[in-house]
Amino acid sequence: MTIADDILGPLESDTMRVIFLYVGQGEATLVLMPDGNGRHLSMLVDCNRGAALKGIDLPKLLVDVLPKNSAGRAVLDVFANTHPHSDHLGGLDDIRKAVQVGAVWHSGHKPSAAHQGPHGDLQALIKEVLGRGGAEVKLIGSRSPTTWGAGEVHVLSPADYIVDEIADETPEQRDVRIHDQCTVLRLAYGNGSSKIRVLLTGDSDKQAWIRITKYHGRPEENRVQSHVLSASHHGSYTFFKDRDDDPEPYEEHLAAIAPERVIISAPDPKDSKHGHPDQDALERYEKAVGKDFVHHMGSRGWSFFVDVYANGSYTLGDDRGGLAREFAFDEDKNGGDDGGGGSGMKKGSPAVISRVERSRPMGAR
Repeated sequence: MTIADDILGPLESDTMRVIFLYVGQGEATLVLMPDGNGRHLSMLVDCNRGAALKGIDLPKLLVDVLPKNSAGRAVLDVFANTHPHSDHLGGLDDIRKAVQVGAVWHSGHKPSAAHQGPHGDLQALIKEVLGRGGAEVKLIGSRSPTTWGAGEVHVLSPADYIVDEIADETPEQRDVRIHDQCTVLRLAYGNGSSKIRVLLTGDSDKQAWIRITKYHGRPEENRVQSHVLSASHHGSYTFFKDRDDDPEPYEEHLAAIAPERVIISAPDPKDSKHGHPDQDALERYEKAVGKDFVHHMGSRGWSFFVDVYANGSYTLGDDRGGLAREFAFDEDKNGGDDGGGGSGMKKGSPAVISRVERSRPMGAR
């Protein structure tokens, strides 16, 4: 029984758990997928080191949660990066030193020198993984999902032609279009006729989603529909608009996804250097699913977790900030941060565990 198990509750061998981790102004999602043999495969999608906003120290958490190899080192099966921005790669070098990673999946985006720091850390991890005989996978959108353990991972974006197009542009143009080349993943697990799907969108923007919806979101073959949606770009308006005053906001993608729950990985707007989540976007999500079903981490530092069962149902719970308190950064090692500052949550009282509708399965479709 790990410390995280004490906070979130035990994880059965036939249950997929997706944990949306509070890491300040950034994003990190830990996926634990049944492997069909009584264990779980692990995947961390993106990472950040949000010390000033009292985010989770990911190496500490991973060492607690992950299984150990014969040398006693924690093993992460896959690190997946949606795009090489610092708030989705922050602290990766610390993770590389603390955890043995088996494979790296990434969008293949090559930024300019302005983002060389986080991109360099990603390249260092890839080099180490390949040196151990592990795998590097450049993620390209496909019509078909890939089997991963007892479940599926479906790469919806970026399209192959977009990758080629952006690769031929100048470094400055590539930086502008980094969210256009962002990886979008749909996880699926459960009964064959009624799988539960969780959609991870990174920072994918309006223009990316116009293409994704046109190709994957058609009514006759909807490959974007998902029960749980991780809000793109920390709840930014860019999921719906090209700019804040865009006169033609796009919502067809949200209708095609038709989520039951929305998770927003962001502190409170006053503590976010980008003002995330954007009020206009928040209202659109609330209109789509209802205010009570939009789950915002906020500067209180809550993490949310989705447990998906083999019978095709799921529950969603929160930790009331327990993980951020338990796996806080050491006070004398707070260097390297996502920015934002302000009134982050404070380390203090023990976790109070709250499970949202844990007793009532949801989502059988």
